[in-house]
Amino acid sequence: MQGWLKLHRKILHSEIFENEKMLKIFIYCLTKSSHKNTESRVGRQKVELEPGQFIFGRKKAASDLNMNESTVRDYLKILKEDGVISIHSTNKYSVITVDNWAIYQSNDEECDNKTTPDTQQKNNTLPSEGQQKDTYKNERELKEVKNVKEFITTTTSEAMNSEAVQFYQNNIGVLRPHISNEIAGWIAELGGELTIEAMKRSLERNKISWGYVKSILQSWLNKGIRTIEQAEAEEVEHRDRILHKRQFSKVPSSQEVIPEWFKNRNEQKQSENKKPTIEDTALTIELGIKLKRSRENILEAIHNRYDLSEGDLQAIREGKGSAKEILLNKTNLKVVGDS
Repeated sequence: MQGWLKLHRKILHSEIFENEKMLKIFIYCLTKSSHKNTESRVGRQKVELEPGQFIFGRKKAASDLNMNESTVRDYLKILKEDGVISIHSTNKYSVITVDNWAIYQSNDEECDNKTTPDTQQKNNTLPSEGQQKDTYKNERELKEVKNVKEFITTTTSEAMNSEAVQFYQNNIGVLRPHISNEIAGWIAELGGELTIEAMKRSLERNKISWGYVKSILQSWLNKGIRTIEQAEAEEVEHRDRILHKRQFSKVPSSQEVIPEWFKNRNEQKQSENKKPTIEDTALTIELGIKLKRSRENILEAIHNRYDLSEGDLQAIREGKGSAKEILLNKTNLKVVGDS
């Protein structure tokens, strides 16, 4: 295959350029790609190829690139994950497509392989006006490129230098291109502080993986959590819920058969003995208000121990009284009424 192709200068700032083997394989894909609609034959089968496509064979590529087949396979997988190429495989062959080929490769007829000595001489003696037109064309193409997703997946310098990216590299692992892109996406969605907070929680729980970090971020997104304060309140509420669950799920260690009436009475006593304090209940109420829970949800969280009205909750929201003060007041009223 003869002719020439374009290579955008922006590749100098991409992860591809930083890895010489990946760069070599990427340029191999560019040079092997067809520049126009064509047909190719695999055995007895004709294969229609569009611009930017070529028929790929791993053994042949490994030989051309002087690399192991496994190395070629692994780097092609990375390029595919980063949206640089697409791979369509059959049981006989694979077709690789360089994504967005047409954006960067010229379709002008004069750029074909039909250059003659005469045309070459004319090109060498272009007037200044023609050179100005070429300059204008290049500037226009650069402006158009800014509005199109590049087939060379690059992370902006702002995202790469963000605290979240630095925290990931220092505490979790090697930053792969697709992970850096996802981190940039979560920063745009929830902010850098929450993204770092999710990473910290994965470390605290000894589940050090980007997949676990993403599960935390997705959970916050689904729950409408957008600030560190809301995330902390949700965490306290979660721990409180687990504590209550553990307290009420304990069973007798004895294996003997216990009458149902005795079991119920014993569980009731345990429940009474382990009744949350007013301080704990007040904290649960205030967390529920901060997370904008409904009155029904708040009452369920405190196991309906206090008959809180919507007016009581509104007073807490407006700062007219603390949850503890309102609970103490209701407790005193109950005592006076009983006497």
